[in-house]
Amino acid sequence: MFARLSAKAILLAAGIALVFFGVGLIGLGIAASLEPFVGVPWADAIAGTLFLLPPLIWAMAIVSTRPARSAASASSGSRQIMTAIFAALAKETPWIAVVGAGLAGAADLFLNRNKPEK
Repeated sequence: MFARLSAKAILLAAGIALVFFGVGLIGLGIAASLEPFVGVPWADAIAGTLFLLPPLIWAMAIVSTRPARSAASASSGSRQIMTAIFAALAKETPWIAVVGAGLAGAADLFLNRNKPEK
């Protein structure tokens, strides 16, 4: 079971990396093709705008068309979700240890980032 989960996690990470670098290279290609016409800074700005505007417009459309929810239902729904997440984590004790160790390691790195070594 752990091997299957690890394989799925590796495939997910590889897929995310492919999308990330693919989009980056497409942006680089657009910027490089615009460079002779508008210069490097404007080419980068235009390419970035081409990738920023469609998701931004989509998100604004989704938010503006969604009916307003009452505050009571939103808070009780999020409370139920958090309770379900904590219950699932409580059943899987090793995951809590892994997450705790990861958080402790991250906190250690963050707190010791500017201290000189002795």
